[in-house]
Amino acid sequence: MTRRISKPFLNALRLSLFFRIRIPTIAFCGLILFLASIANSQTSTDPPARIRLNDPAVDGSCLKPYKNVWKIVYSFPGKEPFLVGTWSDELVAIELNGRHLMKRTQVADYAKYHVVTTNINVFDPKNMAPVYDEFKQSGGELVRRNFDNSSVTVQRLKADASTPEVKRLKLSEPVFDYYGGMYAVLLAAFPLREGYAATLPAIAENRDELEMVTFTVRKEELVDAGPGNQVMAWPVDLDQPDHDHLIFWITKEPPYVIKLINIKPSAKWITITISMM
Repeated sequence: MTRRISKPFLNALRLSLFFRIRIPTIAFCGLILFLASIANSQTSTDPPARIRLNDPAVDGSCLKPYKNVWKIVYSFPGKEPFLVGTWSDELVAIELNGRHLMKRTQVADYAKYHVVTTNINVFDPKNMAPVYDEFKQSGGELVRRNFDNSSVTVQRLKADASTPEVKRLKLSEPVFDYYGGMYAVLLAAFPLREGYAATLPAIAENRDELEMVTFTVRKEELVDAGPGNQVMAWPVDLDQPDHDHLIFWITKEPPYVIKLINIKPSAKWITITISMM
């Protein structure tokens, strides 16, 4: 049976991406110490660079096609971690109207909650400019956005509707598509070095308005990348407007996003860990 999920809970599901090693249960005090250690590790941080679309610092032309799958594990304080489902991720090169673009498709199967979501992002790798994105949820909900510089056309089809609602936005500047599903693959096109920080414009995930994204790169470290495999990756910290704290481990080689931890104080300190299978 398909079950429709509310937006706040769905956001907890969508911002997931990997898990292999069992993580210990995180008690409240331990979590505070964990966050404090992150803050202390960022001792030599550049002031955030204000990045706009077409900034030469952003270059995804080296992105290569890949396929990847992660496990999604939830953990609540005082409880054992539990498997929620799997998340697949594929990047391919495509041609559209004579343009050489890339298409990212992510399918999250939250088997425990009988929900499947699909994110599709088409973008220009040279400057990571979005062309269109699409989000589908089992049950029939569909959202599609088409980007044209600072203009965005949003189509929303509700599960019980036959025709989509259409809204045209005029933003103050062109945006990246971080919240629309690009997430850390977008960040992989930025300079990755210890202390690098940047702020970039995006369109909000659940609101039709401009929303800024700020991230900081920490010191490169060894991280698990599937059974018997480890790679060096840069931990990248983001504090979301909804107070979630995200840590991506990113490399400059495919599949680029190795691991994600999403700490959600708004959801009783749930910790979502997504790691390669």
